[in-house]
Amino acid sequence: MRIGLTYNLKPPDAVGDEYEEFDSLETIEALEAALRANGHEPVRLGWGAELFDQLRSKVRIDGVLNIAEGTGGRGRESQVPALLEMLGIPCTGAPPLAIAITLDKALAKRLAQAQRIPTAPFAIDAAPSDRYPLFAKPAREGSSMGITSASLCRDERELRDTLERLKPYGPTLVEEYLPGDEYTVGMIDGEVLGVMQVVPRSGEKDFVYSLDVKRDYLRLVEYRLVDAEDAAQVARDVWRAFGLRDVARIDVRRDRDGVACFVEVNPLPGVHPVNSDLIIMGRLAGFTHEQVIGRVVAAAARRWGG
Repeated sequence: MRIGLTYNLKPPDAVGDEYEEFDSLETIEALEAALRANGHEPVRLGWGAELFDQLRSKVRIDGVLNIAEGTGGRGRESQVPALLEMLGIPCTGAPPLAIAITLDKALAKRLAQAQRIPTAPFAIDAAPSDRYPLFAKPAREGSSMGITSASLCRDERELRDTLERLKPYGPTLVEEYLPGDEYTVGMIDGEVLGVMQVVPRSGEKDFVYSLDVKRDYLRLVEYRLVDAEDAAQVARDVWRAFGLRDVARIDVRRDRDGVACFVEVNPLPGVHPVNSDLIIMGRLAGFTHEQVIGRVVAAAARRWGG
């Protein structure tokens, strides 16, 4: 098949975390290699004006592998899937509505609660309870943007300071801190790829899987593929509740009583060939980057009828 690639490239002069969700040229080239290895012909479509120009030229494609994050507000990750849906072009991943809900962390948690999926008590821009410590993070950002060790708030003063720090990111989700083991669960075509525990090498009690930690993961954390059926079941329940398709990554963490709780879901998980959680998990499970991407595209192709 001729598979179009939609994506946002990170500017070469990017600093801070403003473009943290965007992808590198290395990721795009690795995706092209993976598609070729699985017998497909990749076609770069990009995003925005470049994408429109390609579609206006009626470039021939059988479907799209979408990793575009979009720009703007709450619906930015839905921009490309919605456009393709309007034009009748099939693409990988969740439908536009599901993607929009997952990006808004409060909406996602409300949907999880409605389906009786365990999740920590939460509020927007306020403490959900006086049960400290609390954890604060941007409510409508991904890729751990805005999350630092200061996101863990042990008292009202720390929460006030953190809410002030996070104002530039928009609304802040504040939830009861989950002190237990942290997992991320990969899903492909509704099946669990693996349950990966994120273990701090320092052994610190109140571990925050922050953006700085993710950038220095080789030194700061150990990833372990584990048998945690309750965490896997949370991921399956989230997959069904949100109507996800083809691929997703669900974050899970245990509460004070050891209950596996839903944290958030990413229907556009990173696919960098070396350092993305989904790909690391696949490696631990015995799959190469090419095989993981091949499985995602195969799941989408079955749905497309190809």
